[in-house]
Amino acid sequence: MTRSKVASPTGTKTIDEARFLTPEFEPFRTMSFPRPAEDWRRINAAKDTIDPITLDVIEGALEAAISEAEAAVERSARSTIIREQHDYRAAINTVDCDSVTHVSFGATADPIRAFFDIEEMSPGDIFIYNDVFHAHGTIQHLPDYCLVMPIFAGNHLRAFAQIYGHTQDVGGTVVGSWPVTSRSIFEEGIQVPPVRLWSAGNRNADVYSIILRNTRFPDALSGDIEAFVGACRIIARRFEELCQRLGADVVEGGMYKLIDRCADSLKHVALPKIPNGKWYAEDFVDSDGVDNDQPVKIAVTLMKDDEKIILDWTGSSEQVTGPINFAATGRFIVKWLGGYLKQFAKGVTINEGITRVMRSYHRPGSIMAPRRPAAVANRSQTNLRNTSAFSGALAQALDGQIVADSNTLQIYGYYGKLDDGSDFILREVFGAGSGARPYADGTDAVDMVPNARNLPTEFIEQNFPVIVERTSLFADSGGPGKFRGGLGYLKEIRVLRDGYILTCCDRTAFGCWGVSGGQAGKPGGSIINPGRGDERLVQYSRDSVPVRKGDIVRVTTPGGGGFGDPLERVPQAVHLDVQRGLVSLESAARDYGVVLTKKLVGRSIVYEIDDIATRKLKEEILAQRDPLLLIERGPYAVRMRQAGRIKYDDIPLAG
Repeated sequence: MTRSKVASPTGTKTIDEARFLTPEFEPFRTMSFPRPAEDWRRINAAKDTIDPITLDVIEGALEAAISEAEAAVERSARSTIIREQHDYRAAINTVDCDSVTHVSFGATADPIRAFFDIEEMSPGDIFIYNDVFHAHGTIQHLPDYCLVMPIFAGNHLRAFAQIYGHTQDVGGTVVGSWPVTSRSIFEEGIQVPPVRLWSAGNRNADVYSIILRNTRFPDALSGDIEAFVGACRIIARRFEELCQRLGADVVEGGMYKLIDRCADSLKHVALPKIPNGKWYAEDFVDSDGVDNDQPVKIAVTLMKDDEKIILDWTGSSEQVTGPINFAATGRFIVKWLGGYLKQFAKGVTINEGITRVMRSYHRPGSIMAPRRPAAVANRSQTNLRNTSAFSGALAQALDGQIVADSNTLQIYGYYGKLDDGSDFILREVFGAGSGARPYADGTDAVDMVPNARNLPTEFIEQNFPVIVERTSLFADSGGPGKFRGGLGYLKEIRVLRDGYILTCCDRTAFGCWGVSGGQAGKPGGSIINPGRGDERLVQYSRDSVPVRKGDIVRVTTPGGGGFGDPLERVPQAVHLDVQRGLVSLESAARDYGVVLTKKLVGRSIVYEIDDIATRKLKEEILAQRDPLLLIERGPYAVRMRQAGRIKYDDIPLAG
């Protein structure tokens, strides 16, 4: 993060958006997806008749339909990453492709409306796509297949059911279709533009055969797609039943009223809690996967007036060679980051209404808006740093009273050949430490995918040629602070066949920054054969690291940043962390100024606080340390700045 380029606050002057010149945030997208005037008269008339109780009934019924559909996917999908780790999402969109219930960040019906006229759609149609550069920014890498089903009621198209999920493999140069050193999207797998998978209730066998021919695991992909088809039909059936109960016009009008409610709540409750002004912040991805010597900058200018928040990402890096390009749109970014506003308007459902009070603009040809055929497989690293940069701008706006930086997605995989020549791939999505809060420690090992979970050891050992040797929290990884950052995750596996390791991870060099005097968390990474003579460090994202039968692979994920002065942490809290094995004796003294003595009680090691030595050590640290910072990035960032590879300004902590 760097010092704000424009001092805050700036009063209530309205932000001029004229230079952005885009229809992307038009109300109801009447230019992009026009509808007959009669439709709007019918919808608005129905909206006026809906009371708050009926609106809650509509919202609850739509949410229940989504939950039922997602539960069906969990029971019937075949890919491990979907069935066991829950990397999939369902949603309901309006005819204008606006999300109605909780936001499904990853996909909407936009590409379907762009490719097909409403008049071409029929009951029983189901569309499929994964083409990143035809997706209107709604999905950003090829393993994410999206299915969309138009829902009809009362002789009108009323909504779209949609579901997307991360499938096991869609072809490309690497097993699992997540090459982290690719230079073009053509290396990453098959690209399927929006096409009909089902037409009026009849399956399009030709499309199916093309898709399944371009995967290493056709049985798994076929099972996933069938699960998605079933989920779309569940949503459609429940929607139609709701229309029969309440009336189709009332249900459709209720969807727009839910969007209105979100926008009104954010405008009148959330926005007033953020001061008006303009702030600049930046963060860095470790590397693009090809040039590991050069970090990649993600920069945002946050502007706020009484009516809205504007995010301008034009200061970010140019499109890069490696696969961290992030082919999103402003609408996606707003819905992705809009959850931050829930802390200011508790209880509000974030849906498309967020786009009426928050905008996001990107520069074509930049890492945030790459041009085809840019490589995009590992785009999640850039997406996570978007979150970090946005948080850094909010930290300045709110005088540091925010959650410290987090890194909540790390992926590792092990793949190779079985005796019969078939491919196998074990891939796990891990959480990492979340940032400390202004009132509490961060949470340990949190995954960015809602409701995600680790693979059980028993499942792994039964289905893949590995032995899980160890799982634990990553000690000392949480950033020191008055409130400590959450700890990362540590896992060790022993591989039972020759093969390859892949890692899709960021924050293996830069740490998650601390805020308001808190310090950065420890980066993650992977080590092959730790402590042995043939030990190898695997840093950055890698996709073809050879391993031999019997090798040990240790994976660690980053800790979250700390909040507040570490010397202000209650010594008893430090003592408890040491006793639980979360913080070492060395860190307790070095970072917190707490001196502990160790003794053996029976067969247990017990630690006690040395009050006199602790007071003395804290005085010494206080006298010698540098001034505290609003944002503290950790030692790697300092070295990169000294080497001239990145630029940023330190912001002293006020007071």
